Amino acid sequence: MNQGKRVTSQSLIGQSGINLIERIVQDMGYIWRPTPIYDVGIDGEIEIRDPTTGEMTNAIIKVQSKATTKQFQFETDNSFEYSCTQKDLDGWLRGNVPIILVVCRPDTDEAYWVSIRDYFKDPAIQKARKVLFDKQRDCFDASCAAVLKTLALPKDSGTYFAPLQKTETLYTNLLKVTFLAPKIHVAGTNYRRDGSVWKEFNLMEVKVGREWILTDKKIFSFHKLDEPPFNAICDLGTCESFDTREWADSKDEDTKRQFVKLLNRCLREKTKLLGLEFNETHKHYHFRPTRELRIRKVSYQSLKKKVSREVFKQYVKKNDPTQKTYCRHSAFKGHFLRLSNEWYLEIFPTYHFTSDGYWKHKFRNELLQGIKRVERNPDVLGQLLMWADYLSQSTLFSSEYPFLHFGQLATVDINTSLPDSVWSKSEEKDTLEEEDAENQLELLVNEN
Repeated sequence: MNQGKRVTSQSLIGQSGINLIERIVQDMGYIWRPTPIYDVGIDGEIEIRDPTTGEMTNAIIKVQSKATTKQFQFETDNSFEYSCTQKDLDGWLRGNVPIILVVCRPDTDEAYWVSIRDYFKDPAIQKARKVLFDKQRDCFDASCAAVLKTLALPKDSGTYFAPLQKTETLYTNLLKVTFLAPKIHVAGTNYRRDGSVWKEFNLMEVKVGREWILTDKKIFSFHKLDEPPFNAICDLGTCESFDTREWADSKDEDTKRQFVKLLNRCLREKTKLLGLEFNETHKHYHFRPTRELRIRKVSYQSLKKKVSREVFKQYVKKNDPTQKTYCRHSAFKGHFLRLSNEWYLEIFPTYHFTSDGYWKHKFRNELLQGIKRVERNPDVLGQLLMWADYLSQSTLFSSEYPFLHFGQLATVDINTSLPDSVWSKSEEKDTLEEEDAENQLELLVNEN
């Protein structure tokens, strides 16, 4: 008995993947055309269209779709791998039309992409036939429109696109200070140096925070100075208090420097409660190592959903997992500044590298420069959002730390979308000087 025609489950999954790509392309304002069945290795093409005028450009990008409902190969919260066949790779690299590979999971509306020729331009990567996808950097959604346009249109094509008329949010690296201790307390003392005061505290066997400064035989502090342990080192007859805003709003440069010094000491104490360590050499804060050097992840609110990021990880040799190579700690540098009568912490995400979680790695600079070469705007934005969310935690730590609270990152809304090419830099410019500009962000960070 003859059986009827059949459609396999994999065919349905494949079509679901193509449907997802078509929907995303339509959201970009471009045109999607499925490829005839005899065009082997290509599932469709995207024609670039000016979303403002509707003008077609005849600029084409070929698309190869790979869809699944299962877990991706070697998938983590942040990345996964895709292995290409030699036959596919040979076919993709022929010709001169740009081709992109889109790997998707239709049932969760996830899609990720790379430009085939750009990714496999290195012969060593061609030989490996593997694509390492970063879920943030390589996400295929409507925000990729500008990148695809650049990929499809030669620089000398002469094609002009009117600016996309939409509101776009730019994220700065400025974390707003939302609360400061209301009073600064001041009193005279016989001590002249910080070390002498700390020696006295040690003799008293008391624990006290760093939220105080000593200048001209006067102590200024967010702590009350007529209470232990400060009452033992201060002239109680000189104890006074004044509103913190007097220093916060002062235009006197010396006063501003003293206030920033006090804020930095508050930050030291606050980050200590958050499980961070301050590195005196490089002047940054980094996550402490975990017990047994296990991976530590931190959950935070990204632009669209709750995600997690590895903030401490020990790396091993690929050919010998018993050989430890280095530990990577997420880190940041912070500088307080005042803008329009508001105080902000300017955050510069970076990394700290150790040999065993504690001792600085001897190739720390090379490791740092290496990671900076491959990081792009989405990578830095992800770190920035993580630090902003982590430092502004209130439910767990506000009751423990009363002197300094943070809010949200400052944002700027603009009416014209900026292409990703405006934000991207050459690989050489992405390599940062270690001493003076370690991971210096642009003030504005594009959410795309």
